[in-house]
Amino acid sequence: MEEPHTYFLSDVITHDGPMNILNLIHVTAAQAFYRWALREIDPLHPDLPRILLRQQALADKERRLWPGQHRASAG
Repeated sequence: MEEPHTYFLSDVITHDGPMNILNLIHVTAAQAFYRWALREIDPLHPDLPRILLRQQALADKERRLWPGQHRASAG
């Protein structure tokens, strides 16, 4: 399981201000929701591919918003 990223308020404010703070809150909450959904959902559920795609889209959004903050994937 991937550990949550640590963000500092100064990192967020220096880019685009309040909108980045709102985007950070959105991405963090959505990622937590989708992690929970994957733990709870039946592996054969028809919405599983959609959940996985949404999780990837959120990870991409996070990398676009804070390009210096993401970690290189291991593996």
